[in-house]
Amino acid sequence: MIVQMTSQKMAREAYNRITNRRPSKEYTSFAREFPTLVHTCGLAQAVAFAMAKGGHQKDYVDDIAAVLSAAGHQEITDAEKLGNQTRDLPVIPYLRLSRNALAAAVWLKRYAEAAKEK
Repeated sequence: MIVQMTSQKMAREAYNRITNRRPSKEYTSFAREFPTLVHTCGLAQAVAFAMAKGGHQKDYVDDIAAVLSAAGHQEITDAEKLGNQTRDLPVIPYLRLSRNALAAAVWLKRYAEAAKEK
């Protein structure tokens, strides 16, 4: 039995999502911007912004949710549930979710940029 660390689970799921999605230029651009958006206004507002915009932004948040789910946040299965969690969690679990979402965003950004170069 192989035990995987959280970052390995995130990396594997992010790779699978990006490989299946074949991201557009706009998706990759938003992947670069999302961590800054989270740092600037918080995860809840960043997710709400992406959901309101729709399109590639919503696709990106769906991918963040899938990576978080694979990393141990089983209650987060899609963008809607991620949005609900960000609004309903107490402060300490919200901060943990934000930290994990930033880690997931880094993996998605890396793979999206790598896919663009191919």
